[in-house]
Amino acid sequence: MPPEAISMPGTLYLYADRVRIVAGRYEAIHPRKFASHEGSTLSAHRAAMVAAVSGKRGKRYLKRQQLLELGEPAFLYLTEIVHRRPRQWYNDVDRLHELLQSHGPKVLRQALEEGIKDQVFSATYVERFLQHALVFQEVIQ
Repeated sequence: MPPEAISMPGTLYLYADRVRIVAGRYEAIHPRKFASHEGSTLSAHRAAMVAAVSGKRGKRYLKRQQLLELGEPAFLYLTEIVHRRPRQWYNDVDRLHELLQSHGPKVLRQALEEGIKDQVFSATYVERFLQHALVFQEVIQ
């Protein structure tokens, strides 16, 4: 839901393939998930939450939190980035968040898993992996 709907009571309408959430004048439709603890955040709502937070530091920590919601691969990847570059981690987090917004959680999670497998921890690596993957998909189609 958009940040304006925070703390509003809401109603969930469950359908076979989607969930409709209504809170006051706000409404959102998400694909229905069946795995335990599998979340769903619309890209527009993710961006609105970051915009609603004040201050650079607050925005960076919210972006990092939204990335961590991708699960264990994101946790492992971000932990390595923060420990290897404690004074520059926020640059990678900013770029990874942009990639999350443009490619979605499933695609970014896969790219992070590849980075862990290859033991390369940077947003640049993830970006290159995604560019290569997208070009490869276009060639196949």
